Amino acid sequence: MPDRQTYEASVADWPRLRAYAKRVARETRKPVEGPISYATTEYQTVEKERVRKSGPFGLFTRRELTSQQQPVTRRIDVVGRHWALDTRHYHIERNTRQRGGTHQEITHEQHTFLLLPDGALKHVVLYEEEVMHVERGATRAFVKHSHSVRDVDDYQLKSFDFEKTYAEHGTHGRGTKTWGDREPGRRLLVHARGVGLSLALKRLL
Repeated sequence: MPDRQTYEASVADWPRLRAYAKRVARETRKPVEGPISYATTEYQTVEKERVRKSGPFGLFTRRELTSQQQPVTRRIDVVGRHWALDTRHYHIERNTRQRGGTHQEITHEQHTFLLLPDGALKHVVLYEEEVMHVERGATRAFVKHSHSVRDVDDYQLKSFDFEKTYAEHGTHGRGTKTWGDREPGRRLLVHARGVGLSLALKRLL
């Protein structure tokens, strides 16, 4: 059984981990996965000219400028081809009651720890935010997408060094509800920081 005190006193050997990641990227025979991307919709204000006819037989015309919101869908490329080392999910639901209605916000997170062909180790998060507002029987809803990309650091190492567990707290539709396997569990799997990541890389060879 790994000793927690010994683990906490250890320091990740990042030069060795990065060198090993580059070696794995060169030597792995595992098929590479496709790029990570997503579609997002934005609304742009577009002005249009409208001709209105009036008078007998429509003899008189008047030009008017009107504006309207038009959806524009774009594809966002996050990272290119890669090997996934681990994938996790996390969800947060927030419910509030207001005079005459309710307001709900749900954030979905998809976490991917990955190795790029150049040996870089990245932590990619895709976010999907759902907002629904109900007031006096009328419902307004929209969905927003975003992402983040960062280098794997000491904090993310815990995701590999500790047991992967699923946790759920709260009740759907009331207050704050969370669920998913984003956070590392309590059971330590290795004797030193970074060993879990090294083992995940080794599985690609």
